[in-house]
Amino acid sequence: MLLFDTDKYVTPFDVLIAYDSGFDIVVPVAQVDAKSVTALTQDAMFPRGVKGVGHTTIFVGGKDVDEAKKILKNVKKSMFPPFEISIIVDPRGGHTTASALVAKIDNVLSEKGFEGLKEKKVVILAGTGQVGQLAATICACEGSDVIITSRNKSRAEGIAAEIEKEEGTKIMGIQGANDDEIFEAVKDADVVITAGKAGVCLVNTEMLKKMDKCKVVADVNAVPPLGIEGLELSDDGKEILPGVFGLGALATGDLKYKTEMAVLNAAREAKKGVFDYKFAFGKAKELLK
Repeated sequence: MLLFDTDKYVTPFDVLIAYDSGFDIVVPVAQVDAKSVTALTQDAMFPRGVKGVGHTTIFVGGKDVDEAKKILKNVKKSMFPPFEISIIVDPRGGHTTASALVAKIDNVLSEKGFEGLKEKKVVILAGTGQVGQLAATICACEGSDVIITSRNKSRAEGIAAEIEKEEGTKIMGIQGANDDEIFEAVKDADVVITAGKAGVCLVNTEMLKKMDKCKVVADVNAVPPLGIEGLELSDDGKEILPGVFGLGALATGDLKYKTEMAVLNAAREAKKGVFDYKFAFGKAKELLK
């Protein structure tokens, strides 16, 4: 597997999990960008010939999510039959994290008799980062009415418009810069996800008690204080208030790991195709059955 990373140093996480999933050799390639990746991809396509090209897999990773999108575009443009390679897209684990998070939420809703995400109002607080954006996209594709917030109104609106343009999913972006604005956003939500900076509480107990429609709350981060007061790291569908069920980061993290392993295995065996959040979400749902 060739691990194309946007960063100066390739994260050991992706290298180690690739080995653990069954790849014989993992070659980290650091500081890859959209310009350099075309030549790198072509150099990966041809050395093994038509019969051997399928034994190579490309993984697109790194902290620079926007550059990773451009890298993916150029990797795909570089390929043509019969020289096609499996491409895994999971920059800094965002695709598998968002997929696992939304799959867990959908599962809890179904288990508690709320019939999944369809026609539910989902609010993602501080949702303009990679995980928040992808979670918003997946929820919208599942039939949810989705809102993302940011401390900056124009950023929230801009990200929502960008997602709609790229993915074709309708999402609203609004400002959530203080407790009053946050409560206004979540007061009638069915699902609330906090995806902000680690160690910042966005939803306190007083807010939760006033959120009469809320069914599930989930936090992306594992650093205390958590984004939702009263939620524990290990909560896995636990009722944290009457009628409100919580998902902590550890519950999502376990499924994220299993999902990434499944994606890596599937890409290696398929020998061609793109394995991104769409594929990862399907795998995450399968793993919960």
